Amino acid sequence: MYYVYILTNPINNLPFYIGVGKEGRKSNCAREIQHIYDAIRLREGKKLYRANKHKLYTILKILDQNLEVKIDRVAIFDNEVDAFNEEIRLIKLYGRADLKLGLLTNLTDGGEGTVNVSEESRIRRSNARKGIPGPNKGRSDLGPRTVETKKKISDANKGRPSPNKGKKSLHPPWNKGLTKETSEAVAKYSVPNPNKGFKKGHKNTPKGFRIMKDKDGNNIRVSVTDERIASGELKSIFKDRPASNKGKTISTKGKSYEEIYGPERAAKMRESRVQSNLRRWANKKS
Repeated sequence: MYYVYILTNPINNLPFYIGVGKEGRKSNCAREIQHIYDAIRLREGKKLYRANKHKLYTILKILDQNLEVKIDRVAIFDNEVDAFNEEIRLIKLYGRADLKLGLLTNLTDGGEGTVNVSEESRIRRSNARKGIPGPNKGRSDLGPRTVETKKKISDANKGRPSPNKGKKSLHPPWNKGLTKETSEAVAKYSVPNPNKGFKKGHKNTPKGFRIMKDKDGNNIRVSVTDERIASGELKSIFKDRPASNKGKTISTKGKSYEEIYGPERAAKMRESRVQSNLRRWANKKS
């Protein structure tokens, strides 16, 4: 059940606000009564979101004279669409004070929150608003900021500390103050993972490991702290191997394989790359 109400000023017996209410609100407070509570909260210094201060100050002026705001429910409807349409009609009839068209403290033409509006309602609302200028029409402070405005803002903020300066983080690190001796989680993460960052067939090894050759000539991966490295039991497969860029000069930059290695070797290198790519794709599919 929806209804349209009118708030009347008992000082001059003239309406000053029109709105729409609903029976059985979740807040258990009628919409028209909520305006009076909001006015009292405003006087107590509490912040109100998007408050209509003209309406609230009118209510406070009435309360200051030990009078009560007169509330009249002028129409009742089964759906909110009809209630909003009646609200729009009455606001247009009495006129808005902010547009210098009447007495009401309403800041809109009504009808806020309507859902599933019919085409007829859209046409009626469109005709009701025709000829009324937009609230931002003629304002010069809107739109992209000019260079002068940006410079003024920059100069005003210079030397001003950051709002977060000196504030402690709301979420301190989980391991703050913990050590390997006092926490199992820290001890677990402090042990290097030998498989981390290692890819099958990749020539590089994880940090802290080396690729070595055993006595039989097989490649093995061992930790840099392995005693067999210091004793010379294991031999590095990179030892005595020339660097991949050895013999290359800056003059080879931007040149093709044929220009650097010659036609025969360039053909072999290209064929080798093709075969290597084919093998890699075959391994991925398998």
